[in-house]
Amino acid sequence: METYSFGDWVVYDPGYKNPEIGRVTEDKGQFARVCYHMGCTAASTDKQYLRPATEAEIQAAPHGIGHHRFDPWCPSAKECPGLGRCDAKAKEVENGMD
Repeated sequence: METYSFGDWVVYDPGYKNPEIGRVTEDKGQFARVCYHMGCTAASTDKQYLRPATEAEIQAAPHGIGHHRFDPWCPSAKECPGLGRCDAKAKEVENGMD
């Protein structure tokens, strides 16, 4: 079974709906936590339905998956609780970047 790292681009393809691109927050063995949308939350996804995304899929992916979780300046990227409190957003506002 494939092992994924923080920030890896993956495609969820269970075979019964259109595939979804996302980014990995952590690998938990049989499951991986993956962000599929612009929020901070990550879904626990069975890795049997995941595959690495192609370069073309990554280029076509919607901007902002995982909110600021994958921005290099996010102060809590790997430990982000994903529960509505965004340290990166607070830093962005503090620095006048919003």
